Amino acid sequence: MGALSALVTAAAHTFGGGMFPSEAAMVLLCVVCAGIGCAASVLPVFALARIQLMLTLAVAQFAGHVVLTVVDGHHHGPVLSNQMLVAHAAAVVAGAVAIYGAERGIRRAVSSVRRILPMLASLVVHEWRIAPPLPVYRVPGPSRILDLSGAGNRGPPAILA
Repeated sequence: MGALSALVTAAAHTFGGGMFPSEAAMVLLCVVCAGIGCAASVLPVFALARIQLMLTLAVAQFAGHVVLTVVDGHHHGPVLSNQMLVAHAAAVVAGAVAIYGAERGIRRAVSSVRRILPMLASLVVHEWRIAPPLPVYRVPGPSRILDLSGAGNRGPPAILA
């Protein structure tokens, strides 16, 4: 929610007649919106979660507007213009729709995985189900692939004079 709030706040402020935020303003905006997102994550969820989400996004828009106005020194007077107010209100609605859609998508993905996972687990074939293990046959006695018995010519070749 914090990253989304920073993104839509910067876009709304730009579309509302303000300048595009500077790098310093974007960094501070991301910090402020991330803090609001962290604070929102520890709040208890009320029965009307959508209204709580919209209120949190509205607080993030207000705080973001203040940050962008103070850091970049936008001069639009003490009263918000109608264009700026509409842009920030539209950003609240757009952010709420995006978050609600993401939550629905995650719920659908999880429910699909819960349906598919038991079917995939039943299709897993173990080696012991295919055929019984083969008996191991060992040849009695040493293997002569590598002769380590100590017998044989182990020194350098003899020089014949």
